[in-house]
Order: sequence, then structure tokens, then C-alpha cells
Amino acid sequence: MKIIEALKVLYADSDEKVIFTDTSLMVRWRSSDDLPDWLDTEKMRPAAHEYVHLPITEKLVCRYFGDNCEMTMSITPMSEDGEQVGYLIHCLNEKEVDTLAMQSTLKDRLRNCLDAIRFQTGSILGLLSNHKEHWAERNIDDIEQLNKDAYSGVIKVMAATANYEEISVYLGDSIRVEEKFISAVLADLSERVRIRAEQKGYIFESDVKEMVHMKMNTARLEAALSNLIVNAYMYNHKPEKICRLNLIRKDGEVILAVTDNGDGIPEEKLKKLKEPLVYNSNNDLNESLGLTVAMLYCQRFGGRLEIESEVGKYTTVKMIFKDPGKYIPGEFRQYYPPIIFALDNTGCILGKCFGYYNDDTYSKKKRMEQMSKK
Repeated sequence: MKIIEALKVLYADSDEKVIFTDTSLMVRWRSSDDLPDWLDTEKMRPAAHEYVHLPITEKLVCRYFGDNCEMTMSITPMSEDGEQVGYLIHCLNEKEVDTLAMQSTLKDRLRNCLDAIRFQTGSILGLLSNHKEHWAERNIDDIEQLNKDAYSGVIKVMAATANYEEISVYLGDSIRVEEKFISAVLADLSERVRIRAEQKGYIFESDVKEMVHMKMNTARLEAALSNLIVNAYMYNHKPEKICRLNLIRKDGEVILAVTDNGDGIPEEKLKKLKEPLVYNSNNDLNESLGLTVAMLYCQRFGGRLEIESEVGKYTTVKMIFKDPGKYIPGEFRQYYPPIIFALDNTGCILGKCFGYYNDDTYSKKKRMEQMSKK
């Protein structure tokens, strides 16, 4: 059979554990002798109380509970000359199983939160509708409060949908990896934040001069850090709101640290927030979304997320990555800011704290500055 001959060549020097069966799940070839030589559909479970039924016409992931082995399988129908002739079965390793579990959790959260987004949007429409009939009777204070409530509701929905879009990106493998000076990207983001913070009377400081050249994705990193910066201000009820963004190179690691002087996080809640993927509040559709986006970015680029906090004093969230150890002189630093607009994901996320701000003017100014340096 052509498929079997092709599999022998493809997996000759591979550690992957692969089985090829006919349409009745009789094993015709296996890449390792420690794999089962026959499969029983009664021992396959796509879910707790579900069974596999033949024929399998679409790709399926299931758990196999054999007499001498237990494994997670990915089953793909295979055809030859236009006719289905069997199934290619990949026995997934621990990392692949963890990735599938994470993707399943993300999908469940996305589905569950769609209703929350629709409810939030509906409540805004209801708010406007309820006041419309008595608009002429309202005094100016009522109208200003209505405008404030509606504006706030719309901004929150925009931020939530931007974050859900960010989360959905990590369900696939389409995140482009770039090698850039992360300091240049952080300096550009810091300027966008500083402009907004000044308008609100907040203090924003950054120290991102360290010349680190590493693998990253600009848009995904900006969205992740924007969430941490927004949280730093929104969970701060002190008269003077301060947020700092630092880029640190230390002990073989690159650390992006966002620190505030805010309310701090109680120990019990801090434990839950350290698992943002599973923590979810029914009271706020934006709750823990930012930490989830930051955690997913860290995982995608081989890093980790750490949170330190003391109630009433500060919170520091760190995105930590392995230092690639490359030294590239600063003279080689080139960075052309992306063409940004007010409704990109980063803009919507920042809007939750700072309100709507049109970045077009800032973007054009930066591009003109870069062109003048050529």
C-alpha cells in the first residue's frame, strides 16, 4: 500500500509514535513495537461517556484505555485513489496533550463569554432606549450621566472583544515570530501610554533602554503589556496613580515588569489569578482576561508569568523569558512603528482605562520622524 510505504520513509528517523490501521481499526503498520498491535473501539473515549463509532469521517481526538497502555490519540481518516482505506493515528506526547487541554479550555471560555458580551451590549441599548422617551424632560446632569454610562459600556465591550480576539489567536499556530529589538517596541508602546496617562492625570514611567534583540511578535506583545498597564491603573484607588514599565536583563533572563502603587491583591485572590486561564468572574466580562493574554504570550515564546503583590502597597507582574544572549550594537537598531489606528486591539484594550483616543496623528508623526532619519 502506498500510504504504508510513505509512512515508513516519513517516520524512519522519528521518535513520534504513529499507527496506521485499516477502516476496521486493524493495525497494518506501527512506528514502534511498544504500540498496541490492535485497537478496540470499546476502549476509545472522545469524552467521558462517549464511544467511537466507525467509520470515522473527520479528524478525532480521543483517549485510549488499553489493557497494557493508556494514551491520547489523534485519528485522521486516510484515502488512497479517492477511497478511504484506513486511519493514521498519532499517539500524542505530554506536551501535545497539555496544548490540546489548553486549547479546549480557551474554546470553552470563549463560548461562555459570548453571552456576557451580548448581554453587556444589550444593556447599553436598553439604557439608551429607556431614556429616549423622556429625553426632553431630562436635565443636563441626567444626560451627562447617561452619556458617561453608555460610553463606559461600549468601551468595556470593545476591550473585551479585543482580548477575546487575542485569546483566539493562540488557538492556532499562525503567530508570526519576528526578531527585533524589544526595547524599540517597548519605547513606542510607552509613548502611546504616556500620552493617554497624562491626559488622565496619571503618572507613567518607563525604563526600556536595555538593548535586547529577541524573538517576539509585536502586536501580541503590545496587547499583553497593554492589559497589564491598564490593570495597574484600574485597580488603583489612590489619589496619585503610578505605573512603571521596566525592561531588565538579569541572570540569563529578560524580564518585562509592570509595577503599580495601587490597591494590591489579597492572598486568596492572588492564588486564583496565578491561574488566569481557569479563573473567571461572573461579575465582569473583562475579569482576568488581561492576565490570560499575558500568560498565553509567555507560553508561546517559552517564558513564564509571575505576580507579586502586597495589599495597599503595590503589584508587580513580570513576563520572563530566556535571554537569547545576543549582543547587537545599538547602532543597528531599526524599528518602524506599525501603522496603528484607534480601533486596533491595543487601542481598544487601552481604551478601557483611558477612553477613546485616536492614534492616527501619533502614528503619522512617528512615521515622518523615521523617514526624515533615512
